Amino acid sequence: MHRSIIIGLIALVIVAGVAVWLYLGQSSGDKPLNVVVITVDTLRPDRLGFGGHSRPTSPVMDQLAAESIVFPNVYSVAGWTLPSIATIFTGRYPRDHGATDFHWALDATVPTLASILRARGYDTRGFVSHLLLTPTYGVAEGFQSYDYSVLNIGHPHEVSTARQLTDLVIRSTGKLKEPYFLWVHYFDPHFEYVPHSRWSSFGMEDIDRYDQEIAFTDEQLARLLAHLKRQGLDDRTILVFTADHGEEFGEHGDRFHYTLYEEVMRCPLLIKAPSVKAVIDESTVHQIDLLPTILSMLNIVPRESLPGRNLLGVDPGERAIFMERDRPPPFNQRGVIYGNYKLTVIEEVDPRSIPRKSQGTTSPVVNVIPGIYMYDLVNDPGETTNIYNEEDPKAIELLVMLAEHFSVKNKPAHEVEVDETLREKLRSLGYIN
Repeated sequence: MHRSIIIGLIALVIVAGVAVWLYLGQSSGDKPLNVVVITVDTLRPDRLGFGGHSRPTSPVMDQLAAESIVFPNVYSVAGWTLPSIATIFTGRYPRDHGATDFHWALDATVPTLASILRARGYDTRGFVSHLLLTPTYGVAEGFQSYDYSVLNIGHPHEVSTARQLTDLVIRSTGKLKEPYFLWVHYFDPHFEYVPHSRWSSFGMEDIDRYDQEIAFTDEQLARLLAHLKRQGLDDRTILVFTADHGEEFGEHGDRFHYTLYEEVMRCPLLIKAPSVKAVIDESTVHQIDLLPTILSMLNIVPRESLPGRNLLGVDPGERAIFMERDRPPPFNQRGVIYGNYKLTVIEEVDPRSIPRKSQGTTSPVVNVIPGIYMYDLVNDPGETTNIYNEEDPKAIELLVMLAEHFSVKNKPAHEVEVDETLREKLRSLGYIN
């Protein structure tokens, strides 16, 4: 009897171990998995083939999707680059990591994916193409090599940088030392949308040129993926493909990405890893989930608890998705999605609360109007009808959730002085007046 129980327990442990090994995507051998994260700025999932777009904007991304776990319901935490990327790599909300505006950098005491992996012997390399991702803002923390030199090739409103960025990555990573962590951030779909003659048949309206920029980036992604494949490391690498936020094209009366509307907040997400099956996962995903997912796949337990969940683990079911942005001033926008409903509160704040040296960094915006907005995302996915009623129990529930979540706010720790040089760069990119 006791012998049978012991044998049964041993068998159970073996089965569980095999299941964990498959779930974590570990390859044969004891080498830790490599990690590649590819982010594309301002990339709407509905302008991609695997997201339902009819134009051939993304054949390479589509093929990658066919080999990956596809998450079609992914939300940005803030709807613009700096806080969103900081959240992806720290697993924390903007209120907690501190990088909430041009004048606040990432809290240097907060561990990042790069710093966590570097401490474990990873070769950590970053290649970026965005002004807000330079070391000034703290996102370079933990990278042994961090290259943002493509910012020098020309004004982003006049040139596309995806080809040069890919050239740089290929040149610089000819001999990757395992284990490695590689981050590549493409900028091109960000305004202003540079036309590409190869895809001129798409048209020349803003959204057409945006599609052209996606197609051009997709073509360069093919070169990057081919380079990584030539390294022969496919069976030992986790690849994550995502974006920081989406873009508006007049759906709610303006352009760019100044709001918390769905067209701004939805992002693509693909995860490809050894022994992880290609499926479509319809669960609702937040950018806070990326770090705990990657760490779990690497068998790394974070030093502190994180608010996100492991996307390859057990889905905990319905949960609240929180969103926040303090740009453009003088508005604070806070949002929550719970179940079928989304509620957003927009408040006008005293612009003098911005650090004195950074005041005067307002942005032109016409569709950020103080008030409370509530939408039924199932019956009104385009957010056309505000159904907020102060006596509605669901509205009250969401307001309470929002108030409780944002009752905790850590004071940003690292101020960035927006001097005239930085101010002019931000102005030239359309970020401020």
